[in-house]
Amino acid sequence: MRIGLSAAVLVIGIVTGVVSYFVLAAPLGTPTNPDYSNPNMPFAATLFVASIVAMCISPLIYELLPGAEGE
Repeated sequence: MRIGLSAAVLVIGIVTGVVSYFVLAAPLGTPTNPDYSNPNMPFAATLFVASIVAMCISPLIYELLPGAEGE
């Protein structure tokens, strides 16, 4: 169970980080004016930092949850 839970948290963190960076924060293409450098969503950087925190918590979940007898 702890392997699955820690892997799920890791995957959620990676997906959230990729989406928040490439879709919500970084406009793709050639900048045409200074407003183009602003993120598409104001709190995209917060989501990116939360995704990094989730990826760092993933090994903690693995270590702190009790394992099964066979693990």
